[in-house]
Amino acid sequence: MRALAFVCLSVLSVLVLSWALPKLYDTALLSPLAKTHIFYSPVLEQCIYTEQIRGYDEQAAAKSEGHHADIVYKDETGRYYDRLAFEAALPFIYYRNMEMRGLLPLKLQGRTFDRAAIEQARRVLELPARHLDGHHPPQPCRPLLEADPGQVALVYPTDRFRVTEQGMIFTHADTNEAETELSRLFSTALAARGFVFPARHVGGNFSTFKPYEGGIFMVDARGALFHLLRRGGQPVINKIVLPEGVVPRHVLVSESRERLWLGFVLDSRNHLWLIRQSDMALIGLDVPGYVPDHMDCKLIFDPLYLTVVTSDNALVQTTVFDLPAAERKNGEICRAFHTFRHEMSRARESWQSRLADTLFPFRLDFVKEETVLLRPAFSLSRHWLLHAMPFCLLLAGGWYFVQYRRQPGGGFSFRQGRAETALILLTGLYGLITLLLLKNEA
Repeated sequence: MRALAFVCLSVLSVLVLSWALPKLYDTALLSPLAKTHIFYSPVLEQCIYTEQIRGYDEQAAAKSEGHHADIVYKDETGRYYDRLAFEAALPFIYYRNMEMRGLLPLKLQGRTFDRAAIEQARRVLELPARHLDGHHPPQPCRPLLEADPGQVALVYPTDRFRVTEQGMIFTHADTNEAETELSRLFSTALAARGFVFPARHVGGNFSTFKPYEGGIFMVDARGALFHLLRRGGQPVINKIVLPEGVVPRHVLVSESRERLWLGFVLDSRNHLWLIRQSDMALIGLDVPGYVPDHMDCKLIFDPLYLTVVTSDNALVQTTVFDLPAAERKNGEICRAFHTFRHEMSRARESWQSRLADTLFPFRLDFVKEETVLLRPAFSLSRHWLLHAMPFCLLLAGGWYFVQYRRQPGGGFSFRQGRAETALILLTGLYGLITLLLLKNEA
């Protein structure tokens, strides 16, 4: 029993240390860097980015004029910029600063753009990986806003809905009582249009901070896509005509004053489709290398281009399109005219990261950027064979030698020595600390 207790305590200690020690180390020496922000410059006709760096960059420090020397502004050719030149290269992003400095209106590609024209065309849609179904706790109850509230501002209804195998179920938000008649009305209307319960996905902008209510999208049990609008208390339902082979996985809805694109659809094959508001047609975007479960996605609209930025923990890619024409047909694919791929500074090795990969042969993590759920996962050192394993071997050999020299003449159990040495060999510093603590307690 004593041996079993020792083993259980050793395993528990190693697990705790494999989480705590790397966290403490990162807090002290390896603070996380923000993701790189990358854009397409209509002035330079190439990508330009800003990122935080670890360490010292002489050219960046010179451009910073003594302020924020850890922030770098560069283009895809490697040329450095100061902050004002960076902003001037992105007039559609920093148009307020441009106007303040008297640089608006500006002329690009034979067109003149003032602040009003830029504001009308500027728009950003974001889909972080953590927002996908399965990457966050389910949201069973949602509001279905009235599209014609009878006043200027949108208001939340007194009811909330959820979609089950039985239908679309409404309950009163304050009393939690079932809204039977409302549930019957919407469930019957959806079934009459061919909706098969339950829903695989419900997508909408469930907020009142928007210019109008654009409705919600629901993917039924068979993968068909439906648009639902609540107008005058009645359901207005349209079944969306999907391009061949498209099975929607996630729908992002974002209403804007220009009322051209209602949002976009992510399908089961990791393809993006813009939703044209006038007829609910889907216009495809050819974005290579996009893996939604591990990447964040951002769509940046400006008066000339559409830029799609996809990024994981290490790499960021920019794919640039001409603005999709409004007359494109349903299912048509837009092709990019420019792409740029960049390894972020946060992914580059430093002496701090190499030391961590030596000290810690593996680590236990519960939180990742691509999900808000607590999911334990082990990750090996990036240099396990070259750095971590020799360090573990050194610790194990040192432990065995010290124990043998301390207790000569048989006091040291050969079997116990092998077990302890194997523990350190497999777990490194975690096993060494565990043995020191447990042997002191004994």
